[in-house]
Amino acid sequence: MVLPWGCGHPSLTSHARGLLTSLVTLLLLRLGSAQLRVEGPGHPVTATVGQDVMLPCHLSPRRDARSLEVRWIRDKFSETVHHYHNGQDLYGEQMEAYVGRTELVRDGLSAGSLDLRISGLRPSDDGVYICTVGDGDAYDEATVHLEVSASGADPHLSLGGYEAGGVRVLCRSAGWYPLPQLLWRDASGQHLPSVSQTHSQDQEGLFEIEGAVIVTGSVEGPLSCVVRNSRLQQEQESSLHIAAPFFHNAETWMVLMILAVSIGLGVYLFRKQVEREAELDEYRAKAEELAKEWGEYPSIPQMKEFGFYQWAC
Repeated sequence: MVLPWGCGHPSLTSHARGLLTSLVTLLLLRLGSAQLRVEGPGHPVTATVGQDVMLPCHLSPRRDARSLEVRWIRDKFSETVHHYHNGQDLYGEQMEAYVGRTELVRDGLSAGSLDLRISGLRPSDDGVYICTVGDGDAYDEATVHLEVSASGADPHLSLGGYEAGGVRVLCRSAGWYPLPQLLWRDASGQHLPSVSQTHSQDQEGLFEIEGAVIVTGSVEGPLSCVVRNSRLQQEQESSLHIAAPFFHNAETWMVLMILAVSIGLGVYLFRKQVEREAELDEYRAKAEELAKEWGEYPSIPQMKEFGFYQWAC
């Protein structure tokens, strides 16, 4: 007779339950050790052009990362910025732009820190980086936003000549990143509209911006050009005071321009009229000469033959 397991062998039942509990515990511990969790700073990292920057990244919970595979990549390009595996830096897949400029900080690896140092920041370094970690089948990643900035030179102001009843003023400033704002202010702090604004980038990726404004006699006091980097919340400002005689000259210049155009147009029309009358006199003389010879004025075909058809028409 075969007894049920739970009835005939109570000691075996307790033993099986204990063994099952141990196996489940070991399995959970193994799974827990195999899982990875990577965390970034949770906020953008800001730095200026030319400086060194540290991109933070770490394991959570913190554990020894010296034997893991760590790869930093650019999100935009999906290319390798720095590669570390089992105690060694591997440069075979590194982007050319980062050669000799990156370092995985070794001091914190044993405590789970995966920080990457980038030296000599460039405008092209601006963007999103991904810190990836692998350990066998386990994998995780974290995103780090790097915001690179540069504050440019003081704006340079110059006069561009008379235009539209006022004086054209130019403002130019270089060495900015990202593209800055260019604003005009009068003495009371009121903004003036730009009539034109252009920008360009140099080989290093820094921006140069140029703007123009037309200032009339109604603008009193100094005129200011402000170039602002909204990322850094910094601005550079230069001012220029335009003396009243400039505006009087602008009015005089406008009058002279109108007068010159009027005189020029009058001279042109007078010359055209003189030429036309001379041609008509020539035609009349020729027509009278032919009339005396033929006893009558020439017909249209005859005038055409002698080159005077246009006047007959």
